[in-house]
Amino acid sequence: ARTKKTIYMIKFFRRIRQQLLSENKFSKYLLYALGEILLVVIGILIALQINNWNEWSKDRVKEKEVLVNLAENFELNIEVLESDIERLLKYNTSSRIVLNVLDNQQPFTDSLAKHFHRARVPKTILSLSQSGYEQYKNMGYGIIIDKPISIEIVDFFESTLPKWFTRYDQINAPYVPFIDHHVPLFIYKRESLVPINMDHLYRDDYYLGWMRAYMEGRNTLIEIESEFIKENQRVLQLIKDELND
Repeated sequence: ARTKKTIYMIKFFRRIRQQLLSENKFSKYLLYALGEILLVVIGILIALQINNWNEWSKDRVKEKEVLVNLAENFELNIEVLESDIERLLKYNTSSRIVLNVLDNQQPFTDSLAKHFHRARVPKTILSLSQSGYEQYKNMGYGIIIDKPISIEIVDFFESTLPKWFTRYDQINAPYVPFIDHHVPLFIYKRESLVPINMDHLYRDDYYLGWMRAYMEGRNTLIEIESEFIKENQRVLQLIKDELND
C-alpha cells in the first residue's frame, strides 16, 4: 500500500505537470517529464540493487552453512580413518603374536584365543560421510564464491574419493577360499577362536601364508588411509581458511 508521503509526492508532481501544461510551457514540461522518468528509473534501479543485496546476503548465509557442513564431513571422516588405523594396528599386533606362536610351535594358552580371532578378522568396510557435499550439489555449485575452493571440493568428492575407494576395495576384498579353509580349524566363541588341533596349524602352510597376507594387506590399508587423511586435512584447511576470512 502507498504511504501518505508517496501519495503526497505523486499529487505534487501531478500539480506541477498540470500547471506547466496549462501555461503552455512545453519545453519545460518536456524537461520535467524526462526528469520524472529519470527519477522512476533511478527508483527502480535502487530497488533492484536492494533486492540483489538481500539475495546476496541470503546466499552468503547459505554458503557459510554449506562450508560448515563440509568441514564437519571432513573432520568426521578423518576421525573414522584414524580410528580404523588404530584398529588395523591392533589386529596386526594379534597377527604377529599368532605367527610367532605358530612359527615357534608354542603351546596354546587361553590368552591367545582373542588373538586368533583378531588375526583372521576381515578388513574394514568403511563408510565416509558425504552429506555436506550432497547439500552443496543441491544448492548449486555457484553458492561458494571462491572458485578455486569450489573446484577443490568438487574434485575431491567426484574424483579423488571414488578413486581412493576403488583402490581401497581392491585391497580390502575378502578371499573366500581362505575363509572356507579357516572355518573348520577352530571352535568359535564370542570374539575368540580356539584351535581344534595346534599341531595341524603348525604345519598348515596355507593358513600361515594367508595370515601373513592379511597382515600385509592391513599394512597397505594403513598406508593408503594415512595418505588419504593428509588429503582430507588439506581440503579441510582450505574450507576453514575461507570460513575465517
